[in-house]
Amino acid sequence: MKRALKKIMETTVAAGLLAVSPRRYRARQHFQRMDQDGDYREAYLMTMRARGYRAAKAGAAGAPWSNSSRSADGEILIDLPTMRNRSRELVRDDSLGSGIINTFAVNWVGAGMMAQANTGDPDKNNRLEAVWRDRRNTLSPADDLTHGESQRLIARKVLEDGEVLRKAVFSADEPVWFETIEADRLATPIGRTSDPRIRSGVERDDAGRPVAYWILDAPPNDVFLGGSPAGFKSTRFSAEFVRHLKFTDRPGQTRGVPMCHAILQDLRDLDLLLLASLKRTQIAACMAGFIRSDVAIEDMAEVTAQKYGYVLDQPIEPGMLFRLYPGENIETLIPNFPTPELGPFVIMIARRIGAALGVTWQVILKDFSQSTYSSARTDLLETRQTYRILQTWLIEKDLNWEWSTVMADARLRGDRRLADVLDDELGMVRWIPPGWQWVDPEKEAAAAEIELRIGTMTLRDLCAQKGTDWEEVQDQRLQEELREILKRQELGLPEKPQPEPTTKAISGNGRKPIELDADIFVERGGNHGREN
Repeated sequence: MKRALKKIMETTVAAGLLAVSPRRYRARQHFQRMDQDGDYREAYLMTMRARGYRAAKAGAAGAPWSNSSRSADGEILIDLPTMRNRSRELVRDDSLGSGIINTFAVNWVGAGMMAQANTGDPDKNNRLEAVWRDRRNTLSPADDLTHGESQRLIARKVLEDGEVLRKAVFSADEPVWFETIEADRLATPIGRTSDPRIRSGVERDDAGRPVAYWILDAPPNDVFLGGSPAGFKSTRFSAEFVRHLKFTDRPGQTRGVPMCHAILQDLRDLDLLLLASLKRTQIAACMAGFIRSDVAIEDMAEVTAQKYGYVLDQPIEPGMLFRLYPGENIETLIPNFPTPELGPFVIMIARRIGAALGVTWQVILKDFSQSTYSSARTDLLETRQTYRILQTWLIEKDLNWEWSTVMADARLRGDRRLADVLDDELGMVRWIPPGWQWVDPEKEAAAAEIELRIGTMTLRDLCAQKGTDWEEVQDQRLQEELREILKRQELGLPEKPQPEPTTKAISGNGRKPIELDADIFVERGGNHGREN
């Protein structure tokens, strides 16, 4: 009887806990099974010991080395959901984590990379670009994004989740468009887990090449599905129509890991440090104290503030005095954490984060207050190498494919502008990444002028550095010059004199004047501060 009553009570408690807090219910079920099921307990502990990434461990601070010798997938696939969720949490809730992703996305794609046809035939180039202009902002209708916005979305998801999929959608009624798919939907279908060719949703052939991707029809944890099985139904898509965008660090790696996986703990520690410092400051700004009494209290569970005699009948104000009972005194809470030492510690953690991401700590904190011209320029040049690698990766992995797919689809639909364009010419495109402002416009403009004059740089290269189209710049400049000539003739003004090449010496701060050519090539070569 007692056993049956106990069972009924446990069932009632479990049902109530499930209704109030499903998360606590699952945790309770887990620990009960750990106590009662030896096989389950051993399997769980073996899985925990198999963790390969520190970012996915609980209590990672001071954790011993894992000494793993497993394959890339053996280390990644178990830890990936945990790392991805923690990365999303930091990007969503942590100001520094969100700032890092935004900084990378802005410098990586900015407003969007611009396409420039590169067939060698100006007429064909103009027609190809006209087709692209008509289509580029309608390629992501599911998310209602322009092409620049879709590029930023891809960049953010690759940085935050470690991977994202871009799928071409064809239909007879409308031109081709592209769907951006989160990594959660790439999963092995139910009933195919024993198939050795399919691993984590990626199907490979005997040579190990991806031939298809199994994509869930809906996100697996979508709370708006209402119990629909759509989140568990997969569809197979040929690799010809899908691009799996991820960074590969090891041979045989099936899935990508978040870019911040090595710094998740650093970001978390820094967030906790700043939170603790904020709490200390808040406590220091308020009256915080404890009333200490020598009076014995037999039953602490029955004592309340009202029964003990401490109920304030008026709000606390500066300068107030309170009467204490005999045998009592007040002890104030004075935190001893040295706030002035917080700055160097934050910079130290920012250096660790920057080293892992390939950027400087000034970029991480957006703080250039301690930088000189030479150090700031060195930092930016070093950081831009990382951005250029990301830009080249996105162009070769996705953007060239999107351009070729759009052009082939347009020609199949009878676009007369592409009637005489050869198959090879459909994919001839050059992408112009976002440009960066010069650190010292006078010196760098003079350096660019010299390189144009001696032939080591072209107008196309210079405009690409600024994120502009050289043909548009040249056409606009010639139109302005022609208009100025005609306007001067109309007003009877003399012709505008041609500017002379820059040959003046430049004086730096506290430096003697030196020849321009030597100064420029000293700066461009990275030998900052050298005098001639």
